[in-house]
Amino acid sequence: MIDVKFAHGELSVAEQAVVSEGFRAHSKGQGAPDYAKERVKWLGADERGEIRAVLTAEIVWDWIYIDELWVASASRGTGVGAQLMALAEEYAVDRGVAGIWLWTQSWQAVGFYRRLGFEEFTRFDDFPRGHTRVGFRKRLA
Repeated sequence: MIDVKFAHGELSVAEQAVVSEGFRAHSKGQGAPDYAKERVKWLGADERGEIRAVLTAEIVWDWIYIDELWVASASRGTGVGAQLMALAEEYAVDRGVAGIWLWTQSWQAVGFYRRLGFEEFTRFDDFPRGHTRVGFRKRLA
């Protein structure tokens, strides 16, 4: 019998190690490729060294997932967001990955990603209510 307990918060390092090893062992038993995740980031700072733009991503298997793209309000419209995305794409091409994917919300950057050549591949309506979460991807040559 398993005793299940509810708790708030992240898994501890030890708890996460058990889960990760469990996933790894199961995937290996199924003939899946090894799972390895690499976190990368690009930081844009102004002349005072203050962070004005950030792109964080994870490389998993043959794809790069854009986790966060943030540009300070005063820096929006300057091209820095497109510059960060171009740097991430260049990095992805250099790594030989199949593509880039990400989520955005309907009130955020749907048009921005389309202009960068991303295609919508899924929608999650009412997340949150009255809005849509949109999945974009871009296959790389």
